[in-house]
Amino acid sequence: MNNPSLPLIRVDMSSAGRWDVASSDPDSHDICRTLEDARRVAFRRAAHRRRCELVVCDAYHRVVLPEVLGDHAAE
Repeated sequence: MNNPSLPLIRVDMSSAGRWDVASSDPDSHDICRTLEDARRVAFRRAAHRRRCELVVCDAYHRVVLPEVLGDHAAE
């Protein structure tokens, strides 16, 4: 699904065992204790964007949720 024209929000486990929520915006990075917390942060961040790609990975770095969010869904 990787669309380079859309901003990306990605949830992935760090080497320290925490969940990182990173995005195309270099000033935007959160660290969460649980995957559920990280998903909430990612969806909240996506809600403030007009369109973006959201990618959630599991603890083995496999993509479990690739989704494009935003106003284009009605097209």
